[in-house]
Amino acid sequence: MKVVTILGSPRKNSTSTAIAERFNALAKAEGATVSTYFLNEMDYQGCQGCMACKTVREDCALKDGLTPLFEEMHRADVVVMATPVYFGDVSAQFKGFIDRVYSLAKPDFPTNPEPSRLPKGKKSLFIISQGASAQEHTEIVDRYDRYFTLAGFEERRVIRDCDRVDPMVIEPSKDSLSAVENAARDFTQAMATA
Repeated sequence: MKVVTILGSPRKNSTSTAIAERFNALAKAEGATVSTYFLNEMDYQGCQGCMACKTVREDCALKDGLTPLFEEMHRADVVVMATPVYFGDVSAQFKGFIDRVYSLAKPDFPTNPEPSRLPKGKKSLFIISQGASAQEHTEIVDRYDRYFTLAGFEERRVIRDCDRVDPMVIEPSKDSLSAVENAARDFTQAMATA
């Protein structure tokens, strides 16, 4: 199994990163290969709205730090995406990446039953950490799930680590750790039987 992990926190030592790294460790223990991208240290631009990916190209026209990441996403079985919630949405680093995910959708994605340029069968794990309660910011999950569907992730899981009283204390909740263990087990078993 090949895993690509995208870390959207500006801090390397963060709750969302700790949860993603726990998934990576469990997947590696089952024989997976893992590539990790820390967005805050990468050199990339946000989407330029040029529409080249819908008119004259099959990929993003920008060639920068995200180019090898998108190439790896094509080969990956599982894509792990982790971000904190800042001021009611994902981090700026993660949003810049998500805008570029638009290039993965085919030109006729609104009506195409297979809207993605990614090969079939991919799984995603979306990890969110937030200071607010679980009742707040639920719209983030719905909004980004639509994007992940268009990007071609056939199985999509979400782990939300909420009620982070002190964002500088890196201690994922027991529920989050249990959910990540379940995801790692299920994903590796599914890949082993595929």
